[in-house]
Amino acid sequence: MTPEKTREAARFLLSARGDHRLIEAIPEAYRPKDIEEGYAVQDALVAEWGVDVGGWKIGASTPEWQKKVGVKEPIAGRLLKPFMYESGVELEGRAFHIRIVESEYGFHLGRDLPARDKPYTREEVEDAVDAVHCAMELADSRYKAGLAVDPPSLIADNAIGAAFVCGPAVPNWRKADLAGNPVKLLVDGKVVAEGKGEEAGGHPILPMVWLANDRRKRGDGLKAGMFVITSSCTGVYRCASPAKAVADYGPFGKVEVTFTA
Repeated sequence: MTPEKTREAARFLLSARGDHRLIEAIPEAYRPKDIEEGYAVQDALVAEWGVDVGGWKIGASTPEWQKKVGVKEPIAGRLLKPFMYESGVELEGRAFHIRIVESEYGFHLGRDLPARDKPYTREEVEDAVDAVHCAMELADSRYKAGLAVDPPSLIADNAIGAAFVCGPAVPNWRKADLAGNPVKLLVDGKVVAEGKGEEAGGHPILPMVWLANDRRKRGDGLKAGMFVITSSCTGVYRCASPAKAVADYGPFGKVEVTFTA
């Protein structure tokens, strides 16, 4: 796939976002054919958009989801600063096509994890984290088929990343049971999903270890100040609008977002 075709694919996806329209697919002439081409289009999409990157989101962190998506390892997309919010935010429901809500932990980096030859260990990644927050990911898609598209196209569309909502910091997180703490997702006061941090690949830090090593190989690494969200504790829930969604992390706190009509 030539650089020009990569940019054409990126401009096509960016145009769909700008016009708030759903598409069948990226045109065959410049559709990414493999994972690497998908990431190249994602890179170009962010560059063409000209927005600052505030972190990363990770999807398909478990074998079950990798099988559903059609990949052999997790996938990643950018958290874009214009779409990073604090808990309690009100967002237009019609700004999203599918409004997927996920309860996730957000890891805040206190120092860089730069590109290097040697793989990062879990201990090194944990040491670089200076805070963990209760968070929510809002996912969306440009495709009429939603998640049911080929993996390169899914990755190209920023791995369906749409928005990030940051909640309270987890107290004394290094000693907290992030994997075992129960999490509930409520919509308009009713529990619609439940789970634990272990549903993000065994422990919510583990997908971040994968990301640190994926980005070190890709040459950019991870930067201090970034947030990384590492997959849902409560599964994938498609929210109606208008509605109020709350991710309840029990003793760790709550994250709230309201979708207006």
